[in-house]
Amino acid sequence: MYKRIGVTEAGDAGLDLSWVDKLFDVNVIITKHLTLKNTALTTALLNNKDKIILHCTCTGYGGTLMEKNVPTPTEVHDGVRYLIQQGFPSAQIVLRTDPIIPTQKGIDRVKRVWDLFQDTGIKRCRYSVIDMYPHTKQRILETYGTIPFDTFRAPKHMMDALKNEVEHYGIYEFESCAESLPKQVGCISKKDFDILNVPFENPKGGFQRSGCLCAAGKTELLNNKKRCPSGCLYCYWKD
Repeated sequence: MYKRIGVTEAGDAGLDLSWVDKLFDVNVIITKHLTLKNTALTTALLNNKDKIILHCTCTGYGGTLMEKNVPTPTEVHDGVRYLIQQGFPSAQIVLRTDPIIPTQKGIDRVKRVWDLFQDTGIKRCRYSVIDMYPHTKQRILETYGTIPFDTFRAPKHMMDALKNEVEHYGIYEFESCAESLPKQVGCISKKDFDILNVPFENPKGGFQRSGCLCAAGKTELLNNKKRCPSGCLYCYWKD
């Protein structure tokens, strides 16, 4: 019998703590809202640190119109530092720069995030590139009056520019999943099991979008069926 894996992909685990009483042996908890003020989240993470891989999302757009209800990078950085100081292992934290807007300004912005988190001891960094769903495109256009690109996937020259930055940055172990980006590793993989010292018994393959490399057995721990309160313009949920 393979291990079941808890995951919080249907919302933000820092705003909806309903996952706390549903945890399995291995859980990937994803949030943009780890800050000094969010003591309920910090307490939940520390109380369950033996079974959690924390994906701390920080795109660099927190506090801007792109992520109007998301904490700033500095606020998230301070929250991460505090969590580690309180005993949560940095080896169980993944810096998640997801998604990146691969314009030059967008790449410069995410590089500032990478620089900011260097002092945390975090080694893993997951990253992806924004998908321009029709509703995403409409939100961004209505807010900014322009869009970064007009296709669903970023054009090749933008992807190549991001790949070049990743390949030459050198501080983190970069990981991507279902996109043609360097260092492809599933968001949930044997690496996570090994870090938590749990035997890896899962078959290969997930049940996500085409190309997904995640281990099978994912169980969603949140019940949201709509956009979370973060209000990110790029959210895949329709209004």
